[in-house]
Amino acid sequence: MAARQGAKHHAAKMTTAKVRQARKYFDSGKWTIAALAEKYDVSWSAMSHIVRRTAWKHVS
Repeated sequence: MAARQGAKHHAAKMTTAKVRQARKYFDSGKWTIAALAEKYDVSWSAMSHIVRRTAWKHVS
């Protein structure tokens, strides 16, 4: 059986909407990865993967 993806995973702290919003903030150049990680209560590395699109790839 395939692992749960995104918000369907039992340990997910982010939702699809939060991922889109975080990427939008980061792409604006006004937010750092560290600031976004703190805002969304995730680790720096998790947020880094989100904004670089190596995690949550299914979210455009």
